[in-house]
Amino acid sequence: MISPVILIVIGSVLCLWWALAVVTTGLAVRPGRLVDRWDAVSRVASLAFVMPLCLVAVAWTLVPVALWYLLTVLTAAVVAGVVLRAVDLPTRGADPAAPTRRASAIGNTALAIAVVAGLLLVLP
Repeated sequence: MISPVILIVIGSVLCLWWALAVVTTGLAVRPGRLVDRWDAVSRVASLAFVMPLCLVAVAWTLVPVALWYLLTVLTAAVVAGVVLRAVDLPTRGADPAAPTRRASAIGNTALAIAVVAGLLLVLP
């Protein structure tokens, strides 16, 4: 049997990871930070990956549920900011890192879709 302390530590680390992803994406919404739309897609996909992971992996009976609500609201606000900002971004960047960023965005999106689909199969 797993100790409740271990479950609290695991939940805290996953929530910290989610909060860090929200903060870095929120900082990237500022003008001049997002390079192109693929960068925006990659950041939103990383949030879409970590959110359901925390939903399933964190023992919400031991970790305060208010943390879930707070992180969900912050995620929604950041995603709304990215969507509003993405209209002004170019579709593809002109810098040399654009193909790598595009491949990373496609990979992040595919991973997020696979995780969400897998969780939908596992959850009752």
